Amino acid sequence: MQPVIVMIGVWSCVWIGAVCPTAIGDEAPRVLLALADQLQDTELDAVHRQGYFSVAIPLTQRDGEGRHVQKSAAERVAGSRLELAYWIEIGRCVELADSNPRWMASLQGHSEWRRLFPRFPKPGDDEIVKNYPWVPIGYQEAFDAHRERVRQLLEGLPPPRTIYLNDLQAAPSACGCGHSLCRWTTDYGPLRTATRLDDRAAARFVNAIQEMVPAARVVPVLATECEQADKEEVCGGVGCFDGICWRAFSKQLAPLAEVSPTIGVLALYRLFDRDRPRYGPPAGWVGHALESLQSMPPIRDGEAVPAKRLAAVVQGWDVSEEQLRAQVEQANRLGVRQVVVARAPIDQSWEPRIIPRNGP
Repeated sequence: MQPVIVMIGVWSCVWIGAVCPTAIGDEAPRVLLALADQLQDTELDAVHRQGYFSVAIPLTQRDGEGRHVQKSAAERVAGSRLELAYWIEIGRCVELADSNPRWMASLQGHSEWRRLFPRFPKPGDDEIVKNYPWVPIGYQEAFDAHRERVRQLLEGLPPPRTIYLNDLQAAPSACGCGHSLCRWTTDYGPLRTATRLDDRAAARFVNAIQEMVPAARVVPVLATECEQADKEEVCGGVGCFDGICWRAFSKQLAPLAEVSPTIGVLALYRLFDRDRPRYGPPAGWVGHALESLQSMPPIRDGEAVPAKRLAAVVQGWDVSEEQLRAQVEQANRLGVRQVVVARAPIDQSWEPRIIPRNGP
């Protein structure tokens, strides 16, 4: 049996360094991401027999009944043969977007995103279009708020072996192209409503959480960037692939790779509409996305991250078992450190919102 990490509700996991269980044969250890309430009636010994070595629970509640359910599930996992892990959404955060809309990333620069929202109004001179509900740690105010939010989410819960931090990037359609895999900047324009940080923001955030929980492994999870063929298909004609996108991504990846032995890759091929013939075999984009972290940074002034340091997060919801198997095979073909199977959706949706430029 293969070691596996389990997360219910959102499948996404990553292992670090020598502590990662050894894969058997050519298969990487797997991770299962599951919602806490899905674990209530789950036989954890059966999960372990299926090959999983850890269960990662998404943390979304700080109080109330949901919090009780999360704590109960965490205690069950901690008392089993599986390792306990937590999954925390960072970039996409409805809570902070609703309470502090000025900290959301903006939609400036290119206006091609409007083809997806043809009836969206033009902002006034005293307004700005924001990307709801994406609140990236690329702003100092959001960085501090997310750090405190993580602390509160972890408070009072059993200590985990691993913490996964999803979307330590900016927002989809970062340059305004409309592509959900364009995430290199918080503002592609002059209008700012929060304090921009530099390319080391994600690395510093990982260090900040690591200091908070020194006994745990903290693993960042990222989406990849655009592709050359995307220009006419999903970028609305914007040619950022040959411009700044991967260069900016590589500058952000380098310091993160210095502090994170393992990096998770959101290889959600159907969610991102990457189920296309040009990628060859079924789920071929999974391999393509993982390979991009070796091929693209070196030609965009960066350094490759070997596949053995990657955790592939594959889509386990709204797919057949055959489609899931194809994704896992693509990840194993590349020799990744582990495979994370997301049996429940990982929400990556976004939409424009207008807010006052000089609001509170």
